[in-house]
Amino acid sequence: MNLPRDAGIHPGSTDVNKLNSSTCQLDVSVWYGRVYALCQSKLMSRCDAEDATQETFIRGLRQVRELRSTDAMGGWLRSIARNVCVDIIRRNTVRQTTANRVELLPDKSNAPDSTDQAQQLTALIAQLPEPLREVVLLHYFDQKTYDEMAEWLGVARSTVNDRLSRARNMLKNMMLSSRSVP
Repeated sequence: MNLPRDAGIHPGSTDVNKLNSSTCQLDVSVWYGRVYALCQSKLMSRCDAEDATQETFIRGLRQVRELRSTDAMGGWLRSIARNVCVDIIRRNTVRQTTANRVELLPDKSNAPDSTDQAQQLTALIAQLPEPLREVVLLHYFDQKTYDEMAEWLGVARSTVNDRLSRARNMLKNMMLSSRSVP
């Protein structure tokens, strides 16, 4: 990753995933999955989500000195990621993938064994409303707890529970209805 000169990385630093400033530390490895899930839920394309995630961290590295408290890191990164996604959408650079297809992070233990099942599930997840799709991606593919999702999304734990429950029910109903269609 090429970092801007004003990013605050100290010369000779061997860890490019961490940024030390006088008040905050940005650890990309801690936040990457959450930022990626947010970008994925907004952009519906793996390539665009990866680009948006990288751009989010570049902007974050440039602006980390403006952050006054590490407690606000999640919300701050989330707002940067949302702005990056809006910028990508406005510039009409979102590549068209097959019919609103969500491409999920590979090699997760909760993913179905069959390629056909995985493709079906991917298509069904893509049909979920964004708030529900986001909690599904965070929980099942980034293994975040309810508390971690609530903090990241800036909502109550009960809201996360409700969204995940509604998403599961919607997916179940969509799967049942797709099986009943000849």
